[in-house]
Amino acid sequence: MFKSYFIVMNKTLLSYSFLTIFVLFIFSFSFVSCNDFESDQTVPSFVYVKGFKLVENPNITQSSIDGFQTEAIQDAWVYVDNEYIGTYLLPCNIPVLKEGNHKIDIRPGVKLNGIALTRTEYPFYTFYSQTHNLKAGQTTTIDTIDIMYKDEWTVFAIAELFERPYLAFNTDGLNQDSNKLVKCNNQDTVKWGEYCGAMYLNSNQAIYKIISDSIFCNNYSSLILEIDYWCNIPFGIGISGKPSSASATQYINAMTLYSNENKGWQKVYIVLGKVWSQLSYPNYFKVFFTPQKKDGVTNGWVYIDNVKIIHRPNN
Repeated sequence: MFKSYFIVMNKTLLSYSFLTIFVLFIFSFSFVSCNDFESDQTVPSFVYVKGFKLVENPNITQSSIDGFQTEAIQDAWVYVDNEYIGTYLLPCNIPVLKEGNHKIDIRPGVKLNGIALTRTEYPFYTFYSQTHNLKAGQTTTIDTIDIMYKDEWTVFAIAELFERPYLAFNTDGLNQDSNKLVKCNNQDTVKWGEYCGAMYLNSNQAIYKIISDSIFCNNYSSLILEIDYWCNIPFGIGISGKPSSASATQYINAMTLYSNENKGWQKVYIVLGKVWSQLSYPNYFKVFFTPQKKDGVTNGWVYIDNVKIIHRPNN
């Protein structure tokens, strides 16, 4: 289960009214939280955290491929002796009202769906845990922390980095030879490896869906899509599947990513569990992308890379 500042995710994300979100936003304008420890200490010790670096896990085959380690870690979730003391924007200097030897846990945090109000610890990454001798008025510096995917907790249902001859996605209703998701090797576009994926949509073209190979998952605790993208038109992301064997295939959109043409490549962690639940959690399903038209754009493009569909081990 995700531990999140404003949401708890089990099978579905909780939904909030606009008023609730507004109140939470005001409350979280500075989202650092620091507990009052039961201590007479008035001068805090400090722990300075530089940040995280996602590194290769040798137990994960694809981990050695360029681009597999992209991340968008922004926060540190901090615990002292297993007690949560706060979430801090990196890099950060953390006041701790304790002295002496204490266990410090620092967990990487991300924004689910790219939304600031859904900051959460990311359960598929390892974290830092060490004992430090804290001294009042002094700073303990923790250099950049190497983390990796937890191989025992993480199943990559799909890991498409566009470096293989055949893709894990094709155009819905068309065969692989007619795929509208193509490999792009323009070095002004590609950031990792030799290729990225490309979807093109001009203003006179019919909208289409790019759909993944079939995915099997029966662990409902978490289902995440990681994706790096750069686009000048919006594109939707969702799940298709059958609520029952007698049902027709349904397509449910999870979210839409909008043009970031002037920003360049960005990474996002997308929660797929909510729309999966709307299909009644079929064990077999697919993930789709749908490029969309944008007023004033004649030649639309969507570049994607390092597409990972991740869940915990099946039951």
